[in-house]
Amino acid sequence: MWMLVGLPLASVAIGFALLFAAVHPGREDDETVGKVTRVGKLLVSAEASELATTVSTQGLVLRTKGDMIEALPMDGDFPRGGKLILTLASADPSVAGRTFQLTPSELGWRGVGSLDGDHDWTVQLAPDNATWLLQGRWTTKAHSIRLMP
Repeated sequence: MWMLVGLPLASVAIGFALLFAAVHPGREDDETVGKVTRVGKLLVSAEASELATTVSTQGLVLRTKGDMIEALPMDGDFPRGGKLILTLASADPSVAGRTFQLTPSELGWRGVGSLDGDHDWTVQLAPDNATWLLQGRWTTKAHSIRLMP
C-alpha cells in the first residue's frame, strides 16, 4: 500500500523541490570571478578586453619561409612579447595535427617547422597565456594566410 501511495507522493515532492531550486538559484550562481565581455568570437575577462579588442581589429599574417614559420603583425601597434602557440588540425583523420611554438623575433614571431603542402589545415594561434585567439584556414599550396578572430 505504501509503495502505491508513497512513491507517487515522493516523486511529486521531489519535482517541487527541483522546481524551487531552478527558480531560486544558490549563492554560487550569483558570484562571478570577473566581468566577461564578448570581443568578436571571443569571451574575455575585463582585464584582457582591451588587449583582445586590439588583436581582433588587427590580426596577423602567417607565412612559411623555408623551414621556418613566421607570424607577422599587420599593424605596428600589435601587442608584442611572449611566445605564441600555433595549432594545426587537418580535416583528414589520417593526418595528425601539429603544434609549433613561435618565439618573438625582430618582425613578429618565428618558429622552426614546415607544413605539408598536400593538405588543408585549420589554424589556431594564441599566446601562451591564452588571452586571445586567432583562426584561419591554410589551403593547399598557400604560402601565407591572414589570421583573424
